Amino acid sequence: MTQSANNAAKAAKTFLTPEIADYCELHCSPESETLAALTAFTMENRSDFAVNLSGRSVGQLLRLLVGLSGAKRILDVGTFTGYSALSLAEGAIADARVISIDANPMSKELAQPFLAQSPHGHKVELVTAFVQDWLPLQPDASFDFIFLDADKHRYPQYLTECWRLLSAGGVLIADNILWGGHVVSEHPPTRAIAVDAFNKAASSLPDATAVCLPLRDGVMLLRKSA
Repeated sequence: MTQSANNAAKAAKTFLTPEIADYCELHCSPESETLAALTAFTMENRSDFAVNLSGRSVGQLLRLLVGLSGAKRILDVGTFTGYSALSLAEGAIADARVISIDANPMSKELAQPFLAQSPHGHKVELVTAFVQDWLPLQPDASFDFIFLDADKHRYPQYLTECWRLLSAGGVLIADNILWGGHVVSEHPPTRAIAVDAFNKAASSLPDATAVCLPLRDGVMLLRKSA
């Protein structure tokens, strides 16, 4: 599938009516100036991949949940232009550390200037590496909070590794778990098949509380048993 076709398949970022979706977005807390600038930059300079942007509603959800969790060790799997990493940093406690990983060196190049503008940017460490190679090298229970938004084909594999890395009582959030609604299609694309496998495995974890939310392109919330 070409990138344009892939983006088109994912274009349905919400399953609400446009009016209700806009209303919900409007009544989330506003983005910080830096996040708003990052959004504008992404739309202008990475428009072909703009569907990869977490966006205001998911960003504010991350900010809220990471703050409630009190997490100090936070992993952001999939940097893109840095929106989720900065959202997490804004919500995290003062001495928290956010590691954001992406295989594309351009992600670090694009995200760094915006992190430098933010009073929370110092909490973020940008790592350029292949996720499937980096995750197995990390010790068990090394993170309190994980946000997963990377290669959808590898979501089932990432769940296994991320769950191992998550501490007891920790929170894992996965984005795009409805993949434009194609998880229920009669002939789903390969990414939707992988995402569906992830959802089945996540909701069946014996040591997890799982909630699947139709927020934008779908968000899976998991809390590991204490």
